[in-house]
Amino acid sequence: MTHQRSLQKSNSRSGKILLIFPETFEKNLSPPLGISIIAACLRDAGYEVELWDQTVEHRKKINWGDYFLVGMNLLCANFNNGVELAKRIREGNSNVFIMAGGPFSDTCAQEVLESGVFDAIVHGEGEYTFVRLAKAVKGKKAFHNIKGLSFYKQGKIKRTDDPPLIKDLDKLPFPAYDLLPVDKYPEASVIASRGCPFSCIFCTRGPAESKKRRCLSPARAVEWIALLREKYHFKHIRMVDSTFTVDQKWAEEICDLIIKNNLRVHWSCQTRIDCINTGLLEKMKKAGCNKIIFGIESGNDKILTLMEKGFTKNNVRAFAKMFKAADAPSVTANFIIGHSWDTRETIRETFDFAKELNNNFGFEYRLFLLVPFPGTELWNNPEKYGIKIGTDWKHFCKTSFFGNPLGVEAVYSTNNLSSGELTEIYHQLQNPVFSLMMKYGRPTLLAVYQIQRLLDRKLPKRKKRC
Repeated sequence: MTHQRSLQKSNSRSGKILLIFPETFEKNLSPPLGISIIAACLRDAGYEVELWDQTVEHRKKINWGDYFLVGMNLLCANFNNGVELAKRIREGNSNVFIMAGGPFSDTCAQEVLESGVFDAIVHGEGEYTFVRLAKAVKGKKAFHNIKGLSFYKQGKIKRTDDPPLIKDLDKLPFPAYDLLPVDKYPEASVIASRGCPFSCIFCTRGPAESKKRRCLSPARAVEWIALLREKYHFKHIRMVDSTFTVDQKWAEEICDLIIKNNLRVHWSCQTRIDCINTGLLEKMKKAGCNKIIFGIESGNDKILTLMEKGFTKNNVRAFAKMFKAADAPSVTANFIIGHSWDTRETIRETFDFAKELNNNFGFEYRLFLLVPFPGTELWNNPEKYGIKIGTDWKHFCKTSFFGNPLGVEAVYSTNNLSSGELTEIYHQLQNPVFSLMMKYGRPTLLAVYQIQRLLDRKLPKRKKRC
């Protein structure tokens, strides 16, 4: 049953807006950027706004009747929780206008609207679209011509044209951190650019991303970093740009300004091995960068070619030698388990290559379970890649950042491995005992966890015989 709401009924005792990040698999490590930047835009437009990140504040006393508009940031993993929350909101305020944005809403608008509890979807970059929608809803005006929306009209889903991408990112306000409990986050994040020129088949660009890259000016990026360090006292900042050093001159200018302003901040970023040089590595470390994350993805050259990664294992080794010779930040290499071409043997190659980089060059490594998120090349063309994808949305998580890998499960199967086999392999590789034993053969999953339980002293004590 679809949900359609008349704007004439969208009436509330207050003009307040509430933006929510629904509870998901794990809590957010840093303040959520999407809803906090939109909140700042709404506040600049004159609205009273509140934020609620359910991942760090599970319960909060709220009077739903205080709001004329509620917005949610929906991911795959929190979609079901968002639907249940929207139902509760409707019980407390049947006239409230509820909209959704975020990666899942952007790519799966039909599923979101068919849940029957959301009035509209915001697509793409939501900062300006949300302000226009709030103005229409508050003024009880038609919103059907606002660009970047999906909604029901006469029983059918209609999607308006996409708005143009925001050209000048410097004009956006900084996130409304003061509306969040910043002390509950161990770190903060900055996105200094939007977009990525590369085409990894497993990568989801997100609503604000495209192949065209747009950047904050180096001065504005450093002003953001300084705000987090000096006003909110974050000791570590993650630069969450898809490929931070794709424009190496721009990245170097940011480093120069951090050094010039003596910010004394630690930060990390992610990039590619073919988008960096020795001089930039050393300058990044001088500017406080203590970790660079590189996506290596596989330890099998054929799979690297098939995914169009653009480099080989030998290219990675050559970079690793350059890194080792430089005064550089530490490196974490990311690998993906479960490519559509993966077999047990190629996964073993990936694990062995990760260990090689660790042993020979000091690289840390992380293993992620591939997730064919909606909107990716894999999701759009599963037959081409020989995969079958499920829709158990709560399991669309590629890793655990809090040491809970058993909560991660494969949501697809390939021609070579079932979803159950992929899950089992991933759990094995994430087990520290298994990592040590890989050199001596492949133990069964049961054996691994029996040993782990023994080491953790969790085995039940035997009853003494009388």
